[in-house]
Amino acid sequence: MVENRMAQSSNSNTSGGRSGVVDRVFAILDCFTSETPKLNLTQLASRSGLPISTTSRILNDLARHDVVERMRDGTYSIGMHLMELAQLARPLLSIRESASPCLDDLNRATGMHVQLAVLDGPTVAIIDRRDGRQKLPIYYHIGDSMPPIPTAVGRLLLAFDSPKLISEVVDNDDFIWPTFDTPRPSITDIHRELTTIRKQRFAIFQPEGAPVHSVAAPITDRMGTVIAAVGIVASADFKLPERVIDLVKSTAVAISRRLAAPPAQRSLPPWEEANAPAQ
Repeated sequence: MVENRMAQSSNSNTSGGRSGVVDRVFAILDCFTSETPKLNLTQLASRSGLPISTTSRILNDLARHDVVERMRDGTYSIGMHLMELAQLARPLLSIRESASPCLDDLNRATGMHVQLAVLDGPTVAIIDRRDGRQKLPIYYHIGDSMPPIPTAVGRLLLAFDSPKLISEVVDNDDFIWPTFDTPRPSITDIHRELTTIRKQRFAIFQPEGAPVHSVAAPITDRMGTVIAAVGIVASADFKLPERVIDLVKSTAVAISRRLAAPPAQRSLPPWEEANAPAQ
């Protein structure tokens, strides 16, 4: 389907389905949440679906690399090494943080499904989303990847990327295309549409027979480089009015302005005032 995430091999939540070491590691790490930042061995084994002996062995390895930390009471929490690695994702977190209130506004104004996406090599990564009021065949989640050609956000991001990547994705004619009844676009068609997107600076994806249609607009950094895309997805039964397209474009501009704004400066009190005894 148009906005479905790319097919991935499914893994069971049971120990039998967790065949790879990485699967087992993330089965454990995914147990930690903001509500449960500390968990003991029994809880981690139960939540991950792994045997206690396997869970204990992996936790010992993770603790040795400071990916998890073993507390004095025997519980475990996320370690500093993992937090340090997470800081490498700050650019994406900055985009998501700046875009968040704008995504909320767009979602409220249209009632439609809203998505925030970036290009991740030859695929599109969803870094934030808002659910709309319509029930749509959309099965991806934040962090999932989608093919760029059958999506408005994907086409827009691809249009503004390098000719080398465009050629890599398009020119072999092996790009992923949905299974609904509509002609597969030719290489020439795709290149023509990408050129149009660059000129008009927004993308509309409305193929005949598709269950959903979508619109996307570019988000730029301080230098004017396209770094992300914001889009809406609606049922194909709903005709996208010009007002909605304008809202998507104005949302992209608003996010771009927030990203270009200088970081807020903390206002610190004078030294004497800060150190004065509390009244």
